[in-house]
Amino acid sequence: MEDSEIIEFIRELESHVPIESAEAKFAAFGEVALYANKDGYLRMALELMKCAFDETYLEADMNDIFSKDSDFGIEHLTRDKNEFDIISS
Repeated sequence: MEDSEIIEFIRELESHVPIESAEAKFAAFGEVALYANKDGYLRMALELMKCAFDETYLEADMNDIFSKDSDFGIEHLTRDKNEFDIISS
């Protein structure tokens, strides 16, 4: 499958998985647990797939998926190890 076909597939799926119905929550208790409804897991997968491509990388965003009572969310998605090192230090 060509990259352009995958990107087209991502775009098509996005129209069927509205961000408004997606919900997820992390709980930290010495370990980490993740809850998400069906749309939450699908939306997370879509956002992560966007990270694989230059054309969609900057569109990837998980902020709106995680509920306000989540112990934490995912604020940064990066494909560059040096950027990751800067963000995480």
